[in-house]
Amino acid sequence: MPENSGQPTHHYVLTLQVPNGRGLDVVTFSAAVTPPQGWTRQQFYKSLYVELTSKYDYLKDANTLFWTLESNQL
Repeated sequence: MPENSGQPTHHYVLTLQVPNGRGLDVVTFSAAVTPPQGWTRQQFYKSLYVELTSKYDYLKDANTLFWTLESNQL
């Protein structure tokens, strides 16, 4: 197989849950990304969580149900 230079190095899945007044909303985000060099998984998670909960007001106090960050290469 050809080398995938220029492709994102990692893939993440983040599932959040937040009360909506009638029950719970659950939302999942996923993408292929290249984290900043030298970052830890925890740093990337915290940055992503803050970015998403700031961008979408209704997720302000969301709880994490699932989180993974893995190599994008098979």
